[in-house]
Order: sequence, then C-alpha cells, then structure tokens
Amino acid sequence: MAQSCSSAMVSSSTEARVQSKLNPFAKDWNPKERRSEEERSLFFTFSSGHPLGRSQIQRFFSEKYGNCVEKIALRSKGPKETPQFGQVVFKKSTLPLLILNGKDEVKFVIDQRSFWCKKYQDRNTRHGNGGQN
Repeated sequence: MAQSCSSAMVSSSTEARVQSKLNPFAKDWNPKERRSEEERSLFFTFSSGHPLGRSQIQRFFSEKYGNCVEKIALRSKGPKETPQFGQVVFKKSTLPLLILNGKDEVKFVIDQRSFWCKKYQDRNTRHGNGGQN
C-alpha cells in the first residue's frame, strides 16, 4: 500500500513540472542584484524653449511615485544651449514600465510645460551596432 502511495506522489510531482511555464534554464533570482541604469531609465524631451530644471522633474516624480529618482541628467545639443532633453534614472527597474503603462511614449505637463518620456536606450543600442563604432 505504501508503494502505491509513493508512486502516486512521484507521478503528480512529475505532472506539475511538465505543466509549469517557468524556464528551467533561467538565471537564479537574486534580490541584491541591481538592474542596469539603462533598464531603470526614461529618456525625456521638453517643448522647444521650455526646459524644466532637475528639481521640477524630481518633485514631479516624487509626488506621483514617492522617493523613486536616483539621478537626473539634463542635456543640450551645444555647450552653451539650454537643456532640450535628458535621462531620469530610477531606483527600481519597474518604474519606467509603470510610468509608460504599455505605451511607447507618454506626455506629462509639469508647471505648464510639456514633458515627453519614453524608454531610454543607450546610443549604441539604439543604432543597432551593439557598441561598435
């Protein structure tokens, strides 16, 4: 009797493994590993001539999502021009996904100025050359 009970247990555990959609070759999950900056970032642009400051962007995201911003980089096309675009790096990789909500690009209005966000892609990745010049 005990033998049939143990074979039933083996058979049901085998069935569970066969029906699983988990990838048996997936890398082990480690909560201490941190995602790359690229995976935790959004690229943003301003309406021409209407840039926002770091503190305005920080305040906007903090009010909506809590203490979530790691850093903000403002960029311009020339050394003496006002910022036209930038990158916001979040503390968690889930934030860009949450903010974009399945869309390619989202628009916010911060202090009556348009602020467009989309998934950040490193210049080399974006141009498809895998880091090669």
